[in-house]
Amino acid sequence: MAERRWVDERWREIAEGLVEREPRLAHVAGSEARIAYLSSDAEKKSRGRPVYGTCEKVPAKWQWSRPYDFAITVFEPNVAGLDERRLERLIYHELLHIGIDLDGEGRERYSVVPHDVEDFREMVERFGVDWILEEADADS
Repeated sequence: MAERRWVDERWREIAEGLVEREPRLAHVAGSEARIAYLSSDAEKKSRGRPVYGTCEKVPAKWQWSRPYDFAITVFEPNVAGLDERRLERLIYHELLHIGIDLDGEGRERYSVVPHDVEDFREMVERFGVDWILEEADADS
């Protein structure tokens, strides 16, 4: 069966709260970037491990039919059973992938920021090594 994706307001609501209160997301708060928050019924894996979410830049050639600059997708079968705190961590992690720079004329240019050591370091320091799976002491 083909993968099905749909707009999911749960993820938008979580993201809006994060963007309001997290300093690392100030670039998103002050931008004009249009973000689609989607759920998928696919059980996505990478190298045999579950993928919980992705952040993708919507190609310009598709924006006439999909009025978004980015799509954050949560893979429902892989997040089943995660509590609200873990889901919030996931959305935070995906929002960190949104790259926004200004061109020479002050217009926003968008990109997807790849995983890097700083991203993983922040997630581990704030939430523990298994930030998506286990409760971290930092949350207590």
